[in-house]
Amino acid sequence: MPLKPWVTITTEKCAEFKPWFSVVKDTLKLPSSRIVNDYYRIESPDYVLIHAVLPDGKILFERQYKQCLKRFILTAPSGGINADEEPLEAAKRELLEETGYTASVWIQVGAFTVDGTRGICTAHLFYADGLTGTAEPLVNDMEECELVALSREEAFQAINSQKIPLLPDITLLSYVTITFGQLTSCGATK
Repeated sequence: MPLKPWVTITTEKCAEFKPWFSVVKDTLKLPSSRIVNDYYRIESPDYVLIHAVLPDGKILFERQYKQCLKRFILTAPSGGINADEEPLEAAKRELLEETGYTASVWIQVGAFTVDGTRGICTAHLFYADGLTGTAEPLVNDMEECELVALSREEAFQAINSQKIPLLPDITLLSYVTITFGQLTSCGATK
């Protein structure tokens, strides 16, 4: 017998914490005809995550304090997509705001749902190459960071040592490596 989708009967927004996330409660009818009255999920804005390659072939990361982890970590440049933006526009804006760099080459390498059970959001992953420093990063006391350049090998070592602990960052680095192989600046294959 083929699998059937669940049917949403009602949706109610329970709490909203703009601009970060909303908690939503669905009432569902399962294929078995059972009614689930309290299926909670989270809605959060989509965001971009950027694999930025410097002219020397190193990958640009940000060292930031993450309150939920209570420690400093390395993460790729990233940020939310504004309501009036396409993902590529947001990626270009975020790279410039957070790092002061622009890129001449942009490739969207994927868009992935962060959590299929709780909802959350979609992460739009980009490869950026041909970086040029054009401005000072914008200063934001909630996102203070220092820029760190790592070789691909150093980045994978940082994953193994939990310096890069976030799954979206690990996915981005792995996906770019699998999709494009070992790349040097401007996309030339090593």
